[in-house]
Amino acid sequence: MPRIPMGNLGNAMPQVERIRMPENQSGQMIASALQNVSQVAGQRAQEKDRQQQQAEITAKNIELYNNDLAEKEAKVKLDDVLTTEMSEQVTRLKNDVSNGSMTADAANQDFKTWSDQRYKELETEMPGHAQQNLKNYWSSNINQQTASFLPLQLRADVQKGTVLADRMSEIATRYDRAKGREYLESNFATLNLSEADKQSRLYTYESVRDQLSIDDRITVALQGKDVASLHGLLTDLGSNKFGYLDGKQIQQNKDRVLSRIDALDTQLKAEENKRVSEAGKYLNEYKSNVLTGRAQDKDYEANVAQLVAGTEHESEFKFLQQQSVNFQKFANKSTPEQQALINAQKAKMKNSSSASAADDEKVLNAYESIYRDKLQTVKDNPNQAVREAGLKVNELGGMLLKTDAAGWIDGAIDNGTSQLALKDANIKLKPISAEDLPEAKKAFDDMSVDQKLNLIGGMINKTKGIKNGASIWGATLGQLGAGDQNYIAAGLAKMNGYGSTAGRPLATSIINGTQILKNKQLVMPKDAELKAAFNAYAGNTVTGTTSNNMYNVFRAVYADTMEARNLQHSKADEPPNPEVLKFALASATGGVHQQKGAFTNYAGGKLKDWKVSMPYGMTDDAFENRLDAGYSAISSSTGISEAELKTLRLRQSSSRTKSGELQYDLLDERGKPLVVKGVAWRIKMNGVTR
Repeated sequence: MPRIPMGNLGNAMPQVERIRMPENQSGQMIASALQNVSQVAGQRAQEKDRQQQQAEITAKNIELYNNDLAEKEAKVKLDDVLTTEMSEQVTRLKNDVSNGSMTADAANQDFKTWSDQRYKELETEMPGHAQQNLKNYWSSNINQQTASFLPLQLRADVQKGTVLADRMSEIATRYDRAKGREYLESNFATLNLSEADKQSRLYTYESVRDQLSIDDRITVALQGKDVASLHGLLTDLGSNKFGYLDGKQIQQNKDRVLSRIDALDTQLKAEENKRVSEAGKYLNEYKSNVLTGRAQDKDYEANVAQLVAGTEHESEFKFLQQQSVNFQKFANKSTPEQQALINAQKAKMKNSSSASAADDEKVLNAYESIYRDKLQTVKDNPNQAVREAGLKVNELGGMLLKTDAAGWIDGAIDNGTSQLALKDANIKLKPISAEDLPEAKKAFDDMSVDQKLNLIGGMINKTKGIKNGASIWGATLGQLGAGDQNYIAAGLAKMNGYGSTAGRPLATSIINGTQILKNKQLVMPKDAELKAAFNAYAGNTVTGTTSNNMYNVFRAVYADTMEARNLQHSKADEPPNPEVLKFALASATGGVHQQKGAFTNYAGGKLKDWKVSMPYGMTDDAFENRLDAGYSAISSSTGISEAELKTLRLRQSSSRTKSGELQYDLLDERGKPLVVKGVAWRIKMNGVTR
């Protein structure tokens, strides 16, 4: 507490005039009493002044104590920040400087920026009387830390230089030796490395290059199985050619090379023994390749020549090699041409002498082997023959048939055309490759009747104008139907426009009836009864396989007609429906005519019920009128009476006119067609082509 100056006022005493008392005892006593009073008053004033001073001192001490306590509290707060936040900053910056991601100057600047900013935040909380002391305290601690960054940078620079030097040494080995050393020397000059370290690294580089050179020569020698090169390397190791390797390394490499020489010698001996023992196998493989009739790869042929050289099989190899071109020419011929050449070779061998009969026999055997393989290919896998001829083969899988029937048809026709283009009489058309057939058949089976008819119609339309086009779509349907000839019959019916008088297309009846029979949707009469009815109707007009195929068509038409007329058999042993039977027989066969007259065979036996296939859908009356006109025309030209001509049996001829019109042969008792003066005479159905 501030003290109020008192001056002499604090000691002021009342001034009195001195009174002289009588000098007696009473006066002395009064004077003495007054003097005592004055002394007491002075003492009291002094005590009060002392007490006031003491209070001021106490207040000042309290103030100083509080100030000191506030400064200590502030310093503790600074210590807390210095030991936590500052410590974290220092640790982070030291790490960055140590790993080379920051320089010491950058760390100092970063640290100073953080220090200034952080102290500015703390300064508002510092007591005013001690702010300078506290700032000095903060700065002192900060300055102590900044001095620690530079040594870390120097150490990081050295470490980075070492890492770079190691990496440069690795890269240098990728260059050739001289350029690699030049690369190291130029780059080492920029690094903070001692000269001793640089020279040591250059020496190590040369040592590594010596070792790499040795390794490379060993590898190349082993790959080429070159024992001589390994011996040359062994000589170089002993002549101090690899001067940067020490004695121990040289000896280790010598031992290594000697080991490789021994191993390679053993391997070469084993390979030679194996080559000799397996020469026959190599020859047989080569022989098999040659007998395919294909050109042999020159490298392969040279390799086989090396494998059989000096063995008992060498002469056989040379013979096959000489004949290889002849075999190729033979393989490129059609199978009939090959058969003709084989027959000619056999005749030549039998009828003439030869100085090399054994070789002639080998050639003949080779020809026969090539012929057998090609014959099997053109019959079983004609698309492979197409590929071998260098032509494209289209894939005809089930998915394509489902999603793009038109594209599938184009591919099938193209495959068939390519097979016919081989002009091989023995080829059996199979437009669908074996690998595609299972899925294609399944897709075809899953089709509806209309889809199948559309597919058949599409193939017929696309093959118009193509020579032997009918054989292409016929072969394709044969594959899709798994040999069921009903699909081919449906194709023929669709192509010729066959149909019943009721207006139902025959192709539709065949496909639908086939589907009904396959799915067993209808109770059918006994097969024996249907067969008997068919044979009685068709008679001699069809025989063998043709008869069986036509019978199957008849059954399909019968089933379709029953369904179309909404008829059913109640049980399997019920006889065929007469009306449906008559209709199905006429539709399936096109009509059969009972030829009138008495006929005999070559043994003089009588023939009954001679029947003739009529043009499809033609009535008996119309057919007989055409026959009468034909008899008359032939009689006029040959002089043979019509009565005599009518004793000859009729048969629908396989030969047609140039316009494609049907003709009928006139057969004698031996079944030979009528020929007069070298000319075959037939009854022509003018304008009738089906």
